[in-house]
Parts: sequence; C-alpha cells; structure tokens
Amino acid sequence: MANDKTFKVKNALEVGGTIKTSLGTITSSNIDLSTGNYFKDTTNTTTYTISNPSPVQSFNLELTGGTADVANNFSTTLYSGANAAKTITNNIDLAGDGGLVWTKWRSGVLGSAPNVLTDTERGVNKNLKSNTNDGEESTNSIDSFTSTGYTIDAGDGPQGGTNYNGANYVSWTFKKASKFFDVVKITGDGTSGRNISHSLGEAPGMIIGTRYDVNSEHWEVYHRGLDGGNQPATHSLRLNSTAAEGDESSYWEDTEPTSTQFTVGNNLNQNGGSFIFYLFSHNTSTINCGSYTGTGSANNAVTTGFEPQFLMIKKASGTGNWEVVDTSRGFPAAPTADGESTYLRWNDTSAEATASNMKVIPSSTGFIVNATTSGINDNSDTYVYMAIKKAGDPAITWPATVKWPAGITPSAPGIGETDLYTFTTDDSGSSYYGYLSGDNLS
Repeated sequence: MANDKTFKVKNALEVGGTIKTSLGTITSSNIDLSTGNYFKDTTNTTTYTISNPSPVQSFNLELTGGTADVANNFSTTLYSGANAAKTITNNIDLAGDGGLVWTKWRSGVLGSAPNVLTDTERGVNKNLKSNTNDGEESTNSIDSFTSTGYTIDAGDGPQGGTNYNGANYVSWTFKKASKFFDVVKITGDGTSGRNISHSLGEAPGMIIGTRYDVNSEHWEVYHRGLDGGNQPATHSLRLNSTAAEGDESSYWEDTEPTSTQFTVGNNLNQNGGSFIFYLFSHNTSTINCGSYTGTGSANNAVTTGFEPQFLMIKKASGTGNWEVVDTSRGFPAAPTADGESTYLRWNDTSAEATASNMKVIPSSTGFIVNATTSGINDNSDTYVYMAIKKAGDPAITWPATVKWPAGITPSAPGIGETDLYTFTTDDSGSSYYGYLSGDNLS
C-alpha cells in the first residue's frame, strides 16, 4: 500500500566558510542560504528551491520521513463474500486506536443490501444501517477488531450486509486519529445545549449522529457547509433521507463545534437514550468538508487542497442522494475529459452504478464536476462534500540545478528514517552537486 509522507528539515548546517550567528530560514519550500546556519523544521513539503547562495557554499540538510497520515488512518477495501470467516487486512490499527468500518454491498446475487456500520465504541457484531432509522442490530458481522484491520464472522450478516456468499462488498475504514476522525458514544441526560468532548484537536467539519437503542430515530448530520456556510450553522441534513437541509436547532442547538467539543439539543440527548456520533475533521492536509455551488455546466472545479481518493457529495439546497465515489471502484485515477465515476449511495440499498450523471474527476488540488445533472451540479444549487486525500509515496523534488552522482536522484527517506544530504555550489548557485551523505541514520 502506498503511503503519503511528510518530511521534516532540521539541523541544516553550513559546512565550512564564515560562521554566521543568525538562523537560516525555510519559507514554504524555499531554503534561503543568505543567513548562514540552519535550524528550522518544515512539514508537508516535498518540493524545494534554494536561494541566495554565496559564490562558494556547502550545506547539509537532515530530512526525516514523516508518518503516513492518510494510509494509516483510512482505507478502502474491496472483497467478495464467502459465507466463511474472513480476515480483512488494511493496516488500520482498530484494536489499539479504534474507529469505524462502513460496509456496503456493491453487486452479485443479492437484489439489494444496506450500508452496515460497525464501530469500536459500540463493539463487535453490533450494526447500524445508514439508509434506515432502525436501531442497532446484534447480528453476525465484524467479530473482532485487530491491529491490522478486522475479521468478519462466517454468518451472512444483516440482509447479507457484510459476508454473503457470491456478493461483492466495499468497506471504508476510518481510524480514530487527531485531525482526522473520532467516534463518541454517550448516554443522554435530557439536557438541551449539552457540550460533548471529542479528540479531533480541531473543529469537526461534519458530524453524523443518531440514537441507536430505538427503531425510530433518524441520522442527523451537521456539516460546516450548510446554511450557506454561515457559522454557527442552523441547518441539518438526514443521512437516511434525500431531503434538503432544514432548520434543526433541536439537534445541534445552533452552536458551532470547537476543537474540543460539540453541542447537541434534546433530540440528540434524550434522557437515558444511547447515542453514537461520528466526527470528521476539516483541513487541507488529509480530509476536507466543504461546499460548492453548482453551475449546470461542465468543468466546475472545486478546491480541497489535495487530490482526493474518496469523495461524498450531497445536494443541500434540494433533494438529492448521498453519492459516494472512490478510486478503488472507479473514481478516475487521473484527470480525463470523459471520466465517469462508479458510485454508491449512503442512503439506499442499491448496487453500485456507473453513469454519465456522475462525471467527477480528481485533480491535483481537488475535483472537477463534469456532470450537469441535479444530483451533483444543478445551476445555483448548493452541495456539501467530504473528501479524503489520496495516499501517495512521493519523491522529493529538488531544483533542476542539482546534479546527483550518475544522474540518479536518491530515494526519499522512509517513515521515521533520517537521511543526510550535502549540497555544494562553486558558481553562486547556477548549479549544485548533491550527495546522499548518510542513509537511515535514525
């Protein structure tokens, strides 16, 4: 599995020459050599430039491979049911860190099957369906969470929802992780305006919550893009419905969530009730919860800050399905003018389909909506989305002026690995000689 990586630059010391007392600077991706010795960290940078060298100058850069923030926290897995116990290995540590497995039937033998949600807070073999207002079912499904994924019981699960022989499935696994995802379970106390703590470390961009000990409560969704993006948002959506956003102050209490807590009204806090909340973060590093306005024409570009591997879109200003695409099932892996996406829906039991009304194309900075239909791009309508960054294994891009031995650029350091690079110029930076001076020094 590919891993996205960040890199830290530190301890970059000038080699020889006049010792300068001021620190060098790294602004964004630029290494400024004019101020001498360097001790500066930078993250989320894999492309570098070098500026203001002396006529003759050498310097060292110490780079450490960062963690795989996306690949360690999210996975899309495709598998076929077998009516036999099955182990899903996706390298997500659910046993240690916790999280959510969201499974959807795709095709094969069954006429239809629900979205099945199992999380570590409620426990194994306890399932919820996002397409209904049914309560929790205790039935065969995920029977253990492991350090590398989970295992599925040999039974069929709810309506063949997770492991029916001959059926094809997708599971999206979300791990509890700072600035990515959290799961919170509470017992209601009947208080309106109750503040509930979470562990995201930043304000959530979307929260999905329901009461699960009864068979009559809807899935309520807070999203930062509702109510025209105004904060605090006074509108809500329902996951098990196609309905437009509505005024739901009795659910989210018209209160904007913070980096440490979110607020619920009485309808998500009924006394003695059992409630579950799934919190999705919002940033431009790994996960983005935003909104866009439909244009009714092709090439409607939406910026997330990264190329997504997973995308959910819901029309907010009118009726529409909860459309979900991902790169594993047919979200085009590269921009193409005619890219059609294979989609599923979080609010129904239907099989996946590929159609012209779901032309959504990933770009390096977000996605492009090429369909002109009501579901994702009606003129002047508002749509909310949740996008997750594509995992990658990027090389470091050095300036073209750097010459490497035999013309071979060294590989980027692995996760947690520290490498030392030396650069020398004798022509005021018109060219540099680069060397990998130390490999895996950590």
